[in-house]
Amino acid sequence: MEYVKKTNHRHFFTCSMANILVYQRGFDRSKAFKCAHALYRFVEWLAKGLVEFSYMKEDGTIRHARGTLCDGVSEKFDEWKRKQAEKPKDKAKEHEDSVKQVVKYWDVDKEAFRSFKAENLLLSNTDLK
Repeated sequence: MEYVKKTNHRHFFTCSMANILVYQRGFDRSKAFKCAHALYRFVEWLAKGLVEFSYMKEDGTIRHARGTLCDGVSEKFDEWKRKQAEKPKDKAKEHEDSVKQVVKYWDVDKEAFRSFKAENLLLSNTDLK
């Protein structure tokens, strides 16, 4: 049952992201689905541990980063996560980020959150697996 649930979530995420890339950002369908699938895998890897990756910043420069969304990799991230668990959720902020299609991650070198547009992901160590 867990496999079916995960597969349905992956399918929903991939299709939703691909449609946004096609209709809002002008991607062709093939490129949009490849990008959406890669992004889904990337977010899964962020949740599992430390990921090295690159993305294009708004000014056109390339940023190389090491990030995570996993407990136990950074003490400051773990502390932030504990504090967030105590606060009520801000549904408006979550919706705003999902509409913008922004990927947030904890930068282990800067010890702070960073974000980038989903379609600007260039390369990650997950591409090799």
